[in-house]
Amino acid sequence: MRLFSGGPRIGLAPRLALQILLVVLTIVAVERASRMLVPIPDVIFMDREWLASTVADARSRLVDALPVAHAAEVGDLPASDLLTYGLTDRPPAEPEHEPAKIAGFKRTLAAALPPGTPIRVAARGLHGDVGRSFHTIAVVVTGIPARMVDVLQNDDEGTVIVSTGLEIAVGLGDGAWLTVGTRDDRSILMPLLRNLIPPVFGIAIILLISYRGSRVLLRPLQQLAVAAERLGRERSIVPIPEMTIPEYKAIADSFAEMQRRLKRFVDERTQMLAAISHDLNTPLTRLRLLAEELDDPRQRAQVQADIDEMKLMIRSSLAFARDDGQEAHVVVDLASLLISLCDTTSDAGQPAEYRGPDHATLPCRPVAIRRAFANLVDNGCKYGDRVVVELRDAPEAVEVAISDRGPGIPEAEVERAFAPFQRLESSRNPATGGTGLGLTIARDIVHGHGGDLTLANGAPSGLVVTVRLPKPSAAPGA
Repeated sequence: MRLFSGGPRIGLAPRLALQILLVVLTIVAVERASRMLVPIPDVIFMDREWLASTVADARSRLVDALPVAHAAEVGDLPASDLLTYGLTDRPPAEPEHEPAKIAGFKRTLAAALPPGTPIRVAARGLHGDVGRSFHTIAVVVTGIPARMVDVLQNDDEGTVIVSTGLEIAVGLGDGAWLTVGTRDDRSILMPLLRNLIPPVFGIAIILLISYRGSRVLLRPLQQLAVAAERLGRERSIVPIPEMTIPEYKAIADSFAEMQRRLKRFVDERTQMLAAISHDLNTPLTRLRLLAEELDDPRQRAQVQADIDEMKLMIRSSLAFARDDGQEAHVVVDLASLLISLCDTTSDAGQPAEYRGPDHATLPCRPVAIRRAFANLVDNGCKYGDRVVVELRDAPEAVEVAISDRGPGIPEAEVERAFAPFQRLESSRNPATGGTGLGLTIARDIVHGHGGDLTLANGAPSGLVVTVRLPKPSAAPGA
């Protein structure tokens, strides 16, 4: 299967064409091999004149022994390795359209019988594929040929009868009929194998080749899907394995170039925000020194409070601009992290309760994810008198719901709550309203892990923040 898994850089269309060609050639090879390994059905050659005279002789013997009582008289007929004899009162039905070959043979038979003798001839599988027959093949010809192929090639007059079951019935004159048929003592095992081997082996090989080829063709797409998922969770460039199919390689190259452009775009703006926030510290320091020289204590306190608020906003901006994408992903026990966070919050005098399993692991950036949940718990403590952190470990994702007993958020204000520097709390007190970056930073970190953060009002009051962090998919081919 190296044709599909490696080797030269063959395009997708040629690979599919070669796979189809390989399947067709395999089916033909299995068909030919089955015909060589499994013997064909037995063939009985009978001369037309000999068969007609044999039937006439058998009828004559029975008629001479009239009245015919039972089938015992059939046993007095000469034994034959080719034919079987029987008596019946129900001869084969007359066909609506009798083939010319059968009509010609009936004329030969009538010439050997007394005039007016009723004759019926039934030939099974006359026009079918006799090579797949479960029964002995009867061939009625004029003269015994040396080879079977000569029967078909030299049948210029269309008199050769090739049948999988020949039955002749002639009337005996007292309502009884003599039946003469070809002997068929062969087991059907070999014909059954001959008929079943090609389709069974053909289907098995088709499934095997199709499965192998499909895996090779789909593996690059699965690798691209995993890379796209990691790109949604990580800010670093995700490496893509080398691809040998030109069409897939073009997609992979375009995807890699897109990653580089996105990272450059984000890095430039992050560095710019960090530089602006850092440079603002110098003028703020000068302002604080000038504020110390104010004579009015109230004005001095107001100016210093404004400067402190601006510094808090700058520190929050630096945290927001920090390149968390450089932090490596490690497997973290998220349940233990949340339990520790709730204990720390409770020790600080703000009630926080954890509900959920004792352990729930997830690959993530531990410092960033702790900052996100700390911001959410801190927001809940500011606006509600009690915070409940509930974790649900599902097969596809980990969900964390953080609820409080505060006033909630109006539906129209939900999206605005995520905007940077937006404080829904009307006062400008940093102790209660913060800087307006807590939810923004939290959602940015959650989105960086490929997750989602939603807000909903609780019942009867309060706010429920739901964080959904998906678990990474299994690598293709694993």
